[in-house]
Amino acid sequence: MELADTEFEIDEDYDEYDNEDTFYDDGDGLVPPPIEEEPEKGGHGCLVAGIITALALIAVIVLFMTVDDGFIGTYKQNFSNNFTRLFGNWVGGVRTEEAPKAASANNKQIKSSTLISLDNPDNAVFAVYKQGILCASSNHMSYTDKQGNLIWETDTAIVEPILSAEGNYILIAEKGRRKLCLYSDKNLVYDTDDPDNIVAAKVSTRGDVVAVTDKSSYRGGISVYNKDGQQVYSWASGHDTVISADISASSRRVAVALLNTDSNAKSIIQFFDLNVESSYSQAEIINTVVYGLQFTGNTLTAFGDNRLCVFSDSGDLVANNELSDVQITHSAIDDKGNTLLSIDSGNTPVLNLYSPKGALKETMGLGGVVSFIDIDGKNVLYSIGRDIYFGRINANKIAKYTATMDIRRLLLLSDNTFVVVYSNSLEVITV
Repeated sequence: MELADTEFEIDEDYDEYDNEDTFYDDGDGLVPPPIEEEPEKGGHGCLVAGIITALALIAVIVLFMTVDDGFIGTYKQNFSNNFTRLFGNWVGGVRTEEAPKAASANNKQIKSSTLISLDNPDNAVFAVYKQGILCASSNHMSYTDKQGNLIWETDTAIVEPILSAEGNYILIAEKGRRKLCLYSDKNLVYDTDDPDNIVAAKVSTRGDVVAVTDKSSYRGGISVYNKDGQQVYSWASGHDTVISADISASSRRVAVALLNTDSNAKSIIQFFDLNVESSYSQAEIINTVVYGLQFTGNTLTAFGDNRLCVFSDSGDLVANNELSDVQITHSAIDDKGNTLLSIDSGNTPVLNLYSPKGALKETMGLGGVVSFIDIDGKNVLYSIGRDIYFGRINANKIAKYTATMDIRRLLLLSDNTFVVVYSNSLEVITV
């Protein structure tokens, strides 16, 4: 999607002095009017008064320049803000494009941090659950609240877990194998085996599960289970490779992203109704690899390597944000559909914040390449190296925290708490 350049014209023939009313004809042509000499004003009294006035003016100027509080400070701040707002983007009479605003001063204070050791970090995966943190590792799962307290832990039958959590439900699936386990807190709801090996899986807030499988003799497929563990839908792709899938909690409609590489890369998004065997809607996205799908209500967000698209669950395109000549390095979405992208143009790394309907809301320039991001409403969390930043995008005050070890992942729990995942521990940070 390209934005048209705005042009501004300047009348170069305009002359503010070209006004015949200020000239008169002396018989030989138009000449300027004569300059009338002012009667001489003098006297020592006028000289003294002039000196006193000049000294008073100098005193006022010095006071204005040196004082930054009170009504003088307020006036200076208001003048600066208004001048910047009106003229800050104008250079030499021609308006310039506004550059992304860089991250500002980091003045918010870190109130506390709690370090939690991981007993079994091998194959560990993490997810936010009820404003706390889930950790699933080999044959084990635990839940820690946002104060850093271990609430519960339980043994599982999953060695290499795929983890998804929404609402009151937790899904653990065996990567490359067939087992699916649904939990509510630490209580097992069901344990079942899919007919095919599982590549990816997600759960909705109502307990429906959609799994992407490597269905034999096909280019992949999907299986859908209800909260009772019954398989209620199955579909296989004969030509295009299945990449990702998700299920809507509100409509129970399923979206599947497929990849076609016959010539150029082309992504196909197909929409399914659980009561109908074949797809009811399909969208093709040329020269884009869609790697992720996420339903929020009746809206589907599709994440591509160079594009962010939003669809209704009926398959209608709502927004198409094409990001040419840049690299999308990370993406994140919250449970309301607010989306955050980190973008590297090879020149200025930026963060883009999008509304649930895919409209670009804010852009912020960064001082370095981002390693990890997350979002919750208007709060964003990102890291540059070991430096972690948390707060409102483009806010005057944002929290900064420097991690003591290399960061493996960041997770935003609430409006004042986030988690740093290390190789063998977690750190819960409160702002």
